[in-house]
Amino acid sequence: MSAIDLQLELSKIIDKEKIKAVFQPICNISTHKVHGFEALSRGPEHSPLFSPVPLFKTAAYEGRLSELETLCRRISIQQFKNIQLPGKLFINISPKALLEPNHAKGLTLSLVQELGLHPSQVVIELSEQYPADDIDLLKSCLNHYRSQGFLTAIDDLGAGYSGLRLWSELAPDYVKIDRHFIESIDSSSVKQEFVRSIINLCQNLSCKVIAEGIETQAELAVLKQLGIVYCQGFLLGRPTDYPNRCIPFEPTLEPTTLKVRFAESAESLCCRATTCQFTSKLKQIGETFNQQANLQAIVVMQDELVIGLVLRSQVIELFSTPYGRALHENRAVDEVLTTELIRIEANMPISQVSQRLTKESTDLVVQQFIILKQGKLLGIGHTKDLLAKITDQKIAMARHANPLTGLPGNIPIQEELLRLRQQKKPFYLAYFDLSHFKPYNDIYGFCRGDEVIMEVSRLLLCQQTSSNFIGHVGGDDFVIISTCEDIEHQAMTIIDDFETAKSSFYSKQHWQDQQMLAEDRNGRQCYHDLISLSVGILPPSITIQCNEHQLSLYSAQAKKQAKQAKNSLSIFSLEANISA
Repeated sequence: MSAIDLQLELSKIIDKEKIKAVFQPICNISTHKVHGFEALSRGPEHSPLFSPVPLFKTAAYEGRLSELETLCRRISIQQFKNIQLPGKLFINISPKALLEPNHAKGLTLSLVQELGLHPSQVVIELSEQYPADDIDLLKSCLNHYRSQGFLTAIDDLGAGYSGLRLWSELAPDYVKIDRHFIESIDSSSVKQEFVRSIINLCQNLSCKVIAEGIETQAELAVLKQLGIVYCQGFLLGRPTDYPNRCIPFEPTLEPTTLKVRFAESAESLCCRATTCQFTSKLKQIGETFNQQANLQAIVVMQDELVIGLVLRSQVIELFSTPYGRALHENRAVDEVLTTELIRIEANMPISQVSQRLTKESTDLVVQQFIILKQGKLLGIGHTKDLLAKITDQKIAMARHANPLTGLPGNIPIQEELLRLRQQKKPFYLAYFDLSHFKPYNDIYGFCRGDEVIMEVSRLLLCQQTSSNFIGHVGGDDFVIISTCEDIEHQAMTIIDDFETAKSSFYSKQHWQDQQMLAEDRNGRQCYHDLISLSVGILPPSITIQCNEHQLSLYSAQAKKQAKQAKNSLSIFSLEANISA
């Protein structure tokens, strides 16, 4: 449909008030009750402006965004009152519309009061996807709503570059975490750490967190474990004109088994266990403790089955009494062993190990726990090592994560490469790069550029497994360090998915032309191709023998080869590169 046709269609919708309000529930998963509803707007069915994206995009282009949003707001509030929905009403206002000179002041308050609602029932949502340049003016506008008794929220936190500043300066009552960080959170330790950090910040700022975009029970279970209370998504209810007033099911919130890398699992805490059979005498046990001054516990076995622990402190206590050694040294160890053990599977994330110890420990802090692999003894873990590991991870995550994507940055990437080389594990290094990204940034701006970067990040995280380490080198460069031989197929999946998604980043004209007119690096106007994603892969035959400098050099050459390849993927060959 042409721009003129869309303009006429928009005018008809606004003039005849052909807007329909639908509502999506926001649930409290602790009380299993609905906390409120987000009002969403739709155009007429079978209209090209039925969906919200083209509807509001056309209104913004025609300079009628504030007018359309005012209409949507009025219809949403009226419908919320008419069908007598309980809880809070969340309504969206874009900063761009809020700051327009012709934006009507006071209409929301008068409408709310006219319908017999209290302003505290209404939450004004600002979306970070439409950032405002003048945050001071935006803060003034939002404070105006707050002074009238309305609550406030920031939507899509993490979707762009300005969210944390908006959060800190606007001090909203709610923040809604962008759905990118919720999707597949059950298989992403990076996303879990991001959400955990947001929760910690909100606790200090008296702010409620809402996780949106929840579609699976596994995502919901992990969010519950992380401490999220308020949730929204298709799993809990789709947008409809007559939504459910209660959660349609009792959420299954049992812990899920997450795919984690070795460095993030209980196995990384494992120490060699000193063992004995349940028939062993205490005399033998005492001698073992005397010979190993740092040994605090011995694992007691019955054949290959762990049945308990005997602690140094128990043996010392028995032998220190008058005639204690003579009375007890010929007793079997199974008469004094501790059978109340915490057993941890090797692939359990260390965050869950901490929760298990906290939940199952009695008044005394458990100093040791048993680590099993497929039910068989692997070793013993120590609580002090767990605490140190968690502390190190949190410090490293905060210090070295990329601020936009939350993915590990250069230092964690180098540490992972060093670890694999030291362990002499064969690995692939896949280097992803965006071509023609600079002219895209120049034309569409850094905010839209951030959206492209976040989309690449999302596609890479879809391939996250215990065999893949995903990192963000910086800018538009990413890596997957993989011990999986299927990395070539995974890389092609990422490239194909990006090609499918990238049309959404362009105007209709640019997508039709498949090129853009922009300045090159010398300041000259010329045509550029659309952005594309390429990947150069270094196989184990090269990575196993490279130092840090060589890996960097070969990665750059592999990236160059990939940009020239027909399918945007290249497996780097040292011999072919030398002959070329």
